[in-house]
Amino acid sequence: MDPSRKDLLQALYGALVLALAILLVVFFRLPGLIIAILLVVFGVAVHRRYNTNPEVASLKASLRIARDDMAEILQSYEDLQHGTSTQAVTDRTLNYPALANGDVSHHAISEFLLRSSSARRFIARIDGYLESPDIDRYQLERLISVADERALELSESWDDARRAARQIGPA
Repeated sequence: MDPSRKDLLQALYGALVLALAILLVVFFRLPGLIIAILLVVFGVAVHRRYNTNPEVASLKASLRIARDDMAEILQSYEDLQHGTSTQAVTDRTLNYPALANGDVSHHAISEFLLRSSSARRFIARIDGYLESPDIDRYQLERLISVADERALELSESWDDARRAARQIGPA
């Protein structure tokens, strides 16, 4: 729905709620006033809950990008461990066997394994935040900075772990 049509619908709904509130007060006096106040409060609550701020939507998109960056690295690791393509089998057996076996004796590999398990939990929490209609701009900005930092650290540890596994080589 284009923004001008959305604004028109919001204005019409607001006018309808206001007209209904005035009619309730005119016809029912004090009980109508109480019902009208409740109606207006309900209308404002519904409007705030379902009206998406473009800035919040943009921040949520940025958070999705950071989440997708982490998920892409985790998917690469899953492909290394369980992939059936010739490249995955070659990487698992010849290029990065220590990484595929989860060799925790090397610092870089153990660090990546810790960061990957942390990233999985973080991604699950991010999905919950993205679905929440009550999250505000400040919370999203904090989450984006944390997500970007974690994505960068996960990417660096993935590169370090692959480098270390390649140096170790096949057993």
